[in-house]
Order: sequence, then structure tokens, then C-alpha cells
Amino acid sequence: MAVNQKAIKVLNKIFEAGFTDEKEISAMTMDDILSMQGITVADITIINDLQKSIKANKVISFLGGGAE
Repeated sequence: MAVNQKAIKVLNKIFEAGFTDEKEISAMTMDDILSMQGITVADITIINDLQKSIKANKVISFLGGGAE
């Protein structure tokens, strides 16, 4: 399973915005996401998928590019 590089780049943007753990990322609102520097619609989709993966305890599968 290859690492999802796009997800890693978005994860770095999330960390730079100050959201550093699963609880904070899961609690991000659309306002939080839109206030991030350089965010794109594709990034928002990845963040949404990441939040779903965190709630389903499937973060490693998400980062590996696996299905939800």
C-alpha cells in the first residue's frame, strides 16, 4: 500500500494551522478549514475524508490510500 501523498500534504497544512491531534481535527468546522492558508476544494474533500477516517478509527488505512 503506497502512502497517499496528497493526504500527507493536507495533513501538514492542518498541523501548520494548529490542529495537532485527532480530537482537534475531528472538531474542525468549515470556518476553521476555510481560514487555512492555501486551502483548495480538493483539500477540503481530503479533510472531510480524514475526519470520517478518524471517527471510524481507520487513519492508517486513509493515509495508505485505502478505501473508507
